[in-house]
Amino acid sequence: PYEVAYGVHEGEPVDAHIQLRGEPDKLGNQVPRRFLEVLGADQLPAEDKGSGRLQLADWITRPEKPLAARVLVNRVWQWHFGRGIVSTPSDFGFRGARPTHPELLDWLTADFIAANWSIKHLHRVMMRSRVYQLSSVNQSESLQIDPENSLLSRYTRRALDAESMRDAMLAVSGNLDHSKPGPHPFPDVNTWGFTIHHPFHAVYQSNQRSVYLMQQRNRRNPYLELFDSADPNVSIGKRQPTVTPTQALFLMNSKFVHDQADGLAKRIVTAEKTTEQRVRLAFELGHGRQPSKSDFDTAVDFVTTYSQKFSDHNQPASEDQAWSGLARVILTSNSFLFVD
Repeated sequence: PYEVAYGVHEGEPVDAHIQLRGEPDKLGNQVPRRFLEVLGADQLPAEDKGSGRLQLADWITRPEKPLAARVLVNRVWQWHFGRGIVSTPSDFGFRGARPTHPELLDWLTADFIAANWSIKHLHRVMMRSRVYQLSSVNQSESLQIDPENSLLSRYTRRALDAESMRDAMLAVSGNLDHSKPGPHPFPDVNTWGFTIHHPFHAVYQSNQRSVYLMQQRNRRNPYLELFDSADPNVSIGKRQPTVTPTQALFLMNSKFVHDQADGLAKRIVTAEKTTEQRVRLAFELGHGRQPSKSDFDTAVDFVTTYSQKFSDHNQPASEDQAWSGLARVILTSNSFLFVD
């Protein structure tokens, strides 16, 4: 008869005791509240009676302690370039990789702190840089000198992650739901009988952004797992991309992709009248650019031939299916699925 939720409330701040062998009734020495001693932190001042979390946050973000800022800058750089200046984003210690451009990392960190830790400012600095605007086309000389592109002589081509690919298809097709999402339709709590051997599992489809998809630790969303999403059981610094036949089969046959292709086809057919105009709009929406002459001629021939074959067999809706076919080609092409 009422809504339930898991929750916690603040208790009285106390200094914890070491639990001998993990037993709560076998207490050892008292450990005063303090910050991370291994990083040279001080104990929490005696006059502070709170939990210490605010003081910990203040200590982590002190300008003279740039480690947290360096980690955050490196993560944002990794998002834009596919690989961080430090290629081990979760390990800045002795076992981690050395930065490829240490002076650049230091400068970005100092600029980020000076901008009051503004993430928007950090994005602008990176995306307005010359290196971000480089082409991903390989030059033979730089390819020989720097085959892994560690020196950033070009932009590193990389695939869209699972969430971005799904969101992009929904946006281009016009099917993206911008409304505020409601709760997942979980089964009634009175029907629960889940056990460790028979856990709860469900997949709730929606046309809202992928960030709102339900994530379960015991069994991941099939689509997200197929395209190498992060394991929700552990902290993931960077994902390990794979290329598998099942991914290609999903793009060819899944109802989701076909639905988005139908949506894109409807946008194209509704907006323009002639075949040539529709082809140009399809490339504008799907690839963000005008097609080359070769791509344009091939697309026009594809649609014309596709429609003619349906007409020869007296099948209805030949034009809609032809444009849906072209839309499906655009949505599953490398130009759509990869960032150049």
